[in-house]
Amino acid sequence: MRETIFNTSLFLHVIAGVLSLVFGLVAMLVRKKGGKIHNVSGLIFYWSMAFIFITAILFVFLYPTRLKYHFFLMIGIVSFYPTFAGKRMLNMKKGLNLRWYDWFGAAGVLISGVLMIAYGVFLVVKGISSFTTLFFIFGIFSVVLGVVDLLRYSGRTPLGKMHWFFGHAAKMIGAYSAAVTAFCVNIVPRFLPEDTSIFVYILTWVGPAIVFGFVSRYYRKKYQVKFKIVK
Repeated sequence: MRETIFNTSLFLHVIAGVLSLVFGLVAMLVRKKGGKIHNVSGLIFYWSMAFIFITAILFVFLYPTRLKYHFFLMIGIVSFYPTFAGKRMLNMKKGLNLRWYDWFGAAGVLISGVLMIAYGVFLVVKGISSFTTLFFIFGIFSVVLGVVDLLRYSGRTPLGKMHWFFGHAAKMIGAYSAAVTAFCVNIVPRFLPEDTSIFVYILTWVGPAIVFGFVSRYYRKKYQVKFKIVK
């Protein structure tokens, strides 16, 4: 029974992953932001990421001692939180219309980040090298996500003009970057020779974040000019 549930969930997990990669890219590239194509693609991306997160929790529940599924859960948290928070930004055009789940999500991803880092330390102490670096990298990333949002929600960070637009875009691009990272880490190594340099593996881990960091910066500058925030 457990195997049947797992195999079915894994199959759907992969489908959701493909949908998130395809429709996340469509939403990002379509010219008319807020148009029908952007909105529909964005919704498909959102619910695909939500499903990935849910199945990641299920995998750990089914196989609680397998490190691979702990990693899946980590990726699920890192990718779904900015997806959730990015969608919520669309409800904050006139200010921070906060609900309890906004605070819960920000605090939750912060705590998750701390736990990821602690888990990475635990793996090092145990002499386990698999995924250790990733737990540190994404742990720090999660802590930063949580701290930034908690500071914003508490009013300690000024919102700025069109804050909801830039917040939405940055978080969705960050979520997409995490989805691409998950794909690279899980798929790319299967096609690499056994003597591949560790540098190449590290590149599959951090490469997407670097690339989409530049993408996020490009969009921010583009729309700052469009909204006449800067010339």
